[in-house]
Amino acid sequence: MGKLALAGLLTDAFRSSASATPAADHPLAAREPHFPGRAKRVIHLFMAGGPSQLEMFDNKPELKRLEGNPLPPSVIGGQRYAFIRPDAAVLGPQYSFAQHGESGTELSEMVPHLAKVADQICLLRSVHTDQFNHAPAQIFFNSGFAQPGRPSLGSWVLYGLGAETQDLPAFVVMSTGAGISGGAALWSSGFLPTLYTGVRFRNHGDPILNVSSPAGFDARLEEESLDLIRQLNQRRLAVEGDPEIATR
Repeated sequence: MGKLALAGLLTDAFRSSASATPAADHPLAAREPHFPGRAKRVIHLFMAGGPSQLEMFDNKPELKRLEGNPLPPSVIGGQRYAFIRPDAAVLGPQYSFAQHGESGTELSEMVPHLAKVADQICLLRSVHTDQFNHAPAQIFFNSGFAQPGRPSLGSWVLYGLGAETQDLPAFVVMSTGAGISGGAALWSSGFLPTLYTGVRFRNHGDPILNVSSPAGFDARLEEESLDLIRQLNQRRLAVEGDPEIATR
């Protein structure tokens, strides 16, 4: 059926439940935040596979000093890692850093235009993780945990604030190329209802899979099929009371 039709199906299904609560009637209804905010829209750009932060934003003088030397024992702690050889040499930053703006933000020579607006951006350096492999680190960045199964950032926002429309996906994901190594865990709703999962828009073919009907498929037959599925889901929801049924 596809997720574009999901909101309408959910609304009907939840309303049909005898045990439904006002909150369950409109799970995607817009909600007021606890505190008023100035931002109206947020675009989260997660650029996996981009240039190293050590070459752009995160100056490491000690790393430069150790360049060419073997890895210190404190780095690997005598353990074996899939992508780190125990006899590997340290590679220091390849570009120089300088302070910019009244804030004195350190930026690499690789981002000269960003350096001109150093006082207009917020650069966080207080986030730390021990994850260095691509997939676990990406999952950690987007959910706060290195293992799959936790809600992603977008899912929490949708769960807490709701959506402005019930007819279109409220949390969308736009990716390029073959995708990213963290996979769907980066926009998963985790232990939250599936309703809060991000909808991925593909960059080739159908933007959303399983929405377009096959060529030659009768429109009236499709409508009748969807109506029957909706009725079956409504009955099942009324019996079980499980909101996950409404996400089918």
